[in-house]
Amino acid sequence: MKKTTKTILSVTGAIAGAAAAAGSFELWSRSKFGRSGVATAMEGALRATGFRNVVLGQDLGRYDDFIEKSRVANEQEYHIPSWLRLRSLVFDETSHGMKVYHVGTTGKNEHAVLYLHGGGYVSQITPAHWRFVDKLCQETGAEIVVPIYPLAPEHDYDESYTQLTTVYENLCKRYGADAITLMGDSAGGGLALGLAESLPQYNLEQPANLVLISPELDLSMRNPKIRDYFDADPVLAPWGMAQMGDLWADGDEIENFRLSPINGDVSALRNVLLLAGTREIYYPDCAELAQKLITAGVRSDMVIGQSMNHDWPLLPIPEARKARRRIVECVLRKVN
Repeated sequence: MKKTTKTILSVTGAIAGAAAAAGSFELWSRSKFGRSGVATAMEGALRATGFRNVVLGQDLGRYDDFIEKSRVANEQEYHIPSWLRLRSLVFDETSHGMKVYHVGTTGKNEHAVLYLHGGGYVSQITPAHWRFVDKLCQETGAEIVVPIYPLAPEHDYDESYTQLTTVYENLCKRYGADAITLMGDSAGGGLALGLAESLPQYNLEQPANLVLISPELDLSMRNPKIRDYFDADPVLAPWGMAQMGDLWADGDEIENFRLSPINGDVSALRNVLLLAGTREIYYPDCAELAQKLITAGVRSDMVIGQSMNHDWPLLPIPEARKARRRIVECVLRKVN
């Protein structure tokens, strides 16, 4: 009995110590950054992945290896990882050589989301994207359409725009534009905005909502304010993102609005929800876009993630839940 009691006391003491340490870390994180301890730990984890070292431009061989591995991976047929458990029903189809996933299709959905994943235009969709899509589907009851669009370096933006325009047009025929939200994160956010800006050329209606999560808006990465966010961002760096942008452009002018949608005409857009964190290099361009939308008289809202990192609504942190609620409200918004 005494031995058992000592063991219980030892375990209890260890748990209490861990809880005290966690509590202290939480208080420190709130005091220093104004964010949860989990969010601060996540930033450390993101930095530890080493991806930022790939895009810093200090090791060209490492960057070249990354691009080559991406090229090989992108040319293989994509499949959702077998170990990834999603609650929503998922099926796929192939349209004009592009695989398109449909998540949560019931035949009675009242809303649809066309979701364009991020990845610097060179990296394939990740489990984090799928978890976000699954949660969004469960919380909205919407059908989420996820195209596995062509990526650099083997493919370019023009090819993807052609295929994505067709996907959007077909979705409009099924639901009507008033029931559709066009959404994307990071590079996919820039692609979503560029796609929306290009719709008038095809006499296609704007989607009811446009949701942009940490969008990449200017592939030149020349905004001088970026330097103020350079050290804080644990994932991205201007040199590498501009290099990937050049691959996506395939020799065309980076200023083209379909490549750098910050340069496009936003006047036709309807409802825009923009989310960006203050610890990511895309924040200055996002702030400029928010002002541009206001000037153009577009109904819009910018959610600023104080001390949040790139793509924070997709991360497993408490702050992501609040951001996702805003996104859900946007998807379910009734359009007059």
